[in-house]
This record gives sequence, structure tokens and C-alpha cells, in this order.
Amino acid sequence: MKKFSWQTPEYVYTKKTSDWYWTVGIISGAIVLTSMIFGNYLFGIVLGLGVFTLTLFTFRKPNNINVEITETGIRVDKMLYPYHSLDSFGLDEEHHHGSRLFLKSKKVVMPLITIPLAHESADEIRTFLTEHIKEETFEQGLMHTLLERLGF
Repeated sequence: MKKFSWQTPEYVYTKKTSDWYWTVGIISGAIVLTSMIFGNYLFGIVLGLGVFTLTLFTFRKPNNINVEITETGIRVDKMLYPYHSLDSFGLDEEHHHGSRLFLKSKKVVMPLITIPLAHESADEIRTFLTEHIKEETFEQGLMHTLLERLGF
């Protein structure tokens, strides 16, 4: 039984400068103030709470997670994704943060799962996964690209 396993950080951590926090604060404060002026209080409150929560999240260092690819499915930390719950997979070997494995889930709530490959061989994983699910090419979404560029 072929099995791949490795440890990887949950996400790519980038240290933020005080200028970054000032910029986020000024921009979000301006948007919240504008929404209040136009009488959209609920949007202003939700936006303010969202930015505050995301800013708190930037202080958190990523935990290392265990990833396993086996005959039964793909396990990411404590969550198992059986092959029958996945629609397809894709590999991005040219991302500037390293190779990544994309899993397209059949579930509506969590349609795309991204897993950093660490030092695993993408070709061996591709060969193994094509026996269980189909391969597809994935494009990173606009929002994900924007948040990545902004340092989130």
C-alpha cells in the first residue's frame, strides 16, 4: 500500500510591519466611516469587526499539520477527505511559495482545499492520485491572489 506523508505549515506566514497595520487601519477606517455617513450602519459594524478579527489573526504563527495520502483518501491533520467526496485534484509546481496540491471537493461549503507539498515529489503524487480521482488545472481565485498580495 503506497502512502505519502509529510508535515507542512498551515499557511505561509509573513511578518507585518507597523506601516502595514497603519495602512489597513486607515483604509478600513475610511470605508467604515463612509458606510456610516451613507447610513449603512450594519455594513460598517460588520466590516470593522471583520478587519479587527483578520488583524488579530495576523499575529498568530502557523501550526505544523500532518498530511497523508493513502489508498482510502487524503488526511489533512485530523480531517479525512475520502476520494469519493473529492471531484478532482490539481498540482501547481510553479507557485512562488512552493508546490501546492489543490483538491476540489464535491461539498458546496468547502469547494477548494489547498495543501502545500513541502518536499514531496509532485510527479509521484500525480501518478498515485490519478488512479483515484481525475486531474484538473486550477487557477487561483482573484480574492485569494489579492489577499496574498496584501499579506494576509
